[in-house]
Amino acid sequence: MADDQGFSRVGVPRPNSSRFAFSLLWAIVIFLCFSHSNALAGEVTLAWNPPSAEYGGFIIAYGTSSGSYSQTQDVGSQAIYTLTSLIPGQTYYIAVKAYDRNRKIESPYSNQVSVTVPIVAARPAPPRNVQVY
Repeated sequence: MADDQGFSRVGVPRPNSSRFAFSLLWAIVIFLCFSHSNALAGEVTLAWNPPSAEYGGFIIAYGTSSGSYSQTQDVGSQAIYTLTSLIPGQTYYIAVKAYDRNRKIESPYSNQVSVTVPIVAARPAPPRNVQVY
């Protein structure tokens, strides 16, 4: 369905949106499980199903309070992305939205997922000034 300016709406929920939300959640859970080593380094890998062929790109929104996203990352048209520089021990709440090819219309946010970045025990610093006598 096009608006007055000829742009198509992107990601408008349809009666089948619960199946899309379930698929999106399942994909994110699978990638969180397989990216365990990334999570230990303060990283989380996310993946989702594009809503249709008429999207231009995606924005990942995340923050430390449920429903309140203090940071966003435009990831272009890729449907998999790794968030980096996350704080170990912190819980993050994450959602994704799509935008049209002209970046004029954005979809509502997807379902929200959460992840707590594991705390990794610090490794000791290596010895210094090793010498041979």
